[in-house]
Amino acid sequence: MAFPEPLKIEEARLAIDDGKVIDAVHGDWYFQYEGRDETRYVYLEGSGLLDRLAANEDLVVGEIGFGTGLTFALVQQAMAETGYTGRLDYIGVEARPLTAAQAAQANALRDPSLHWLPQSETPRAGFVSSERESRGGARLMLLHGDAAQALARLSAQVDVWFLDGFSPAKNPDMWTDAIFSQLARLSRPGAQLSSFTAAGDVRRGLEAAGFSVGKRPGWAKKREHLTAAYAGSWHHRTRPDAPLNVAGTGVAGLNVALAAEDAGWRAVLHGAGTVPEGSAVPHALVNFRPSGDRGPFGHLRRAAFFHLAPYAAFAERGVEAVVSDARLRERWATERDVTHQWLGTDRVLVNDALSVDTHAFRTATLERIEHRADTLDAMPAPGILAAGLGSLELVDGLRLNPNRGQQDRVKLDERAGFERPLNFGRLLLPAKDQTAWLGASFDRSPPDDWRAPRGSDSAENLARLTAAFPESGATLTGESWVGLRATTPDHLPLTGWLGENLGVLTGLGSKGYLYAPILASCLIAEALGRPLPLETWVWQALHPHRFNPLES
Repeated sequence: MAFPEPLKIEEARLAIDDGKVIDAVHGDWYFQYEGRDETRYVYLEGSGLLDRLAANEDLVVGEIGFGTGLTFALVQQAMAETGYTGRLDYIGVEARPLTAAQAAQANALRDPSLHWLPQSETPRAGFVSSERESRGGARLMLLHGDAAQALARLSAQVDVWFLDGFSPAKNPDMWTDAIFSQLARLSRPGAQLSSFTAAGDVRRGLEAAGFSVGKRPGWAKKREHLTAAYAGSWHHRTRPDAPLNVAGTGVAGLNVALAAEDAGWRAVLHGAGTVPEGSAVPHALVNFRPSGDRGPFGHLRRAAFFHLAPYAAFAERGVEAVVSDARLRERWATERDVTHQWLGTDRVLVNDALSVDTHAFRTATLERIEHRADTLDAMPAPGILAAGLGSLELVDGLRLNPNRGQQDRVKLDERAGFERPLNFGRLLLPAKDQTAWLGASFDRSPPDDWRAPRGSDSAENLARLTAAFPESGATLTGESWVGLRATTPDHLPLTGWLGENLGVLTGLGSKGYLYAPILASCLIAEALGRPLPLETWVWQALHPHRFNPLES
């Protein structure tokens, strides 16, 4: 099966000349002098955004040509000035994103209140989501790559567009019918648009895509600029009245509830009286491993790794991994997005990988989210099934298989020097008392008495550790954890909406703590018409009824 090529970027080529911040590729400037007044006039006023902020409407704003982040910073500022209490998602599209050093250089010409800096020193291609920005509460998602390709992979319902690319004469690739078509596809009825240009080709292209185009007096010496509205009548977004009911209090259900609450949708968790199986592993390792897979599996693993904020207060950063495979070493050698460093010749430290205290995460989430100890089948609509293997009893057509896993607690030689979690094919999660959790085993055909620890699994876990690290001096303590993980035939999760009132998130296998945050965010975003932080083709590949095409 053919999959889309990964989005690619080139770093910006920046030059500053007499108060102008110039893109050397196109010979055009991002802004002249500070740029504040022109940007506010053309985009914030010209698009009608200020009126919608004053009305506290929930909004999605899209900008083609994110550049130095000036327009985004001004939107944040306007949100604060108007006392905005709605929720705003901001999508910025940029083919040549700035490095952190370039952004700092460009923003030095502005008032500090308008500074914007990227999250990482070096930009990465694809969809880059950030947590809710502190100033005003907007959530920023950047699409790095060719604008037409990036927009074609986006799922969103946009209320306001800013067309802020370099001029059509100098950058014609930014003003094509393909882009205008994508703007139309992603627009809500009556969505408004503003652009600095008044070029006839742009006007005709927007009209052909379904926009009604007008003109407005331009800024300073410019005679006029374009404004537009998409076909139909705009109406405000309705906020859910009924709570979102979530079946299951494992990692999937907890993340769904957190994502809903973050979006302003009250969540109620059901089944809190039952301890989750696979999610109750003593500590969860959320690591990154470069994948040669260009399909949904590889893309999901990469995208999910940058979406782990729910665990921040309950995790320790830094995980080591043994890299003995030559192909894996080659992938690490070309990895640019995930910060890492080599420790010797066969071990790599992934700085942002996490060891999650699962008990602390679950306890804190249940303290924050309303929960009930009722049975899952008593859950009212609207709802999301996130009950692992229990989801089979609640909806037909799901393909899930049980996978038994066992971890064992071991005592380590104090001279062995294990300080961080270690992935060596199995996992070693050191504690502060010279013990560690070791495992987990895999059994895809668990017996009826699967809850009972197996001596054979304990012996195998220990043998793998001893073979890899004879110096560990590990001995079994007699303490074990056993759980069942819900897996699928193709090892991809089952997630999506089966109608307006029923969503599913299950089949996460052994990657539950990695996959759950981003997929929970996607479920909530799709229900509310907000931008999905995952490329559309990947999201569609995870549909819960993909094994039953007639039901999907």
